[in-house]
Amino acid sequence: MLRALSLLAASELGGAVRRNVVILAIYAVALAIFAAACGFLIAVAHALLAEAYGSITASLIIAGALMALALLLVLIGMIMRHRARRRSNVATAALVAAPMVVPAARALVSNATVSASIVAGVVALGALVGRQLGKNG
Repeated sequence: MLRALSLLAASELGGAVRRNVVILAIYAVALAIFAAACGFLIAVAHALLAEAYGSITASLIIAGALMALALLLVLIGMIMRHRARRRSNVATAALVAAPMVVPAARALVSNATVSASIVAGVVALGALVGRQLGKNG
């Protein structure tokens, strides 16, 4: 039974990995197309600014705008990185309590699958409650 479950898990994992690779490839193609569109948009902005201000001034305006955008993104990244992430005490308690629930689950239920489901349920419930409390608190 354990071998069948591990084979099922391995096939599900392989399918999930294959699906994620396809999705990431689609995202990569979309990102490349988006980058090309942004390049054309910058070229059009340069042409419009060159008519109004001259070629060198248009290049300086676009370079300054792109530098300001890059600095803004770096600042946002730094703020997000240094923001402290609060740990959920309930989720941690559920993970710590899971090994203690195993003997009780085995004593209550003789079927190994049901007892494993009980343990997984305790961990999942603790993680969900912990996330909800983390959002609210």
